[in-house]
Amino acid sequence: MPTETFYRERARYGALKRSRQPDDPELLVSRAIMDEESLVDAIAKALQKAPPLTPAVRERILGLLS
Repeated sequence: MPTETFYRERARYGALKRSRQPDDPELLVSRAIMDEESLVDAIAKALQKAPPLTPAVRERILGLLS
């Protein structure tokens, strides 16, 4: 389930999008925050479905995120 931050940023992005140019810095930052929150949500969902992580798998995942 998306986070409260995602919903708040989605509302902010929608409001900004009505009156800003597509290359507006504030609009771009808002979109980036929404994308980050979507990624966090996807990772959380995947980890909920996954079996317990072994130390080796945990290190591989951390390597991908670094």
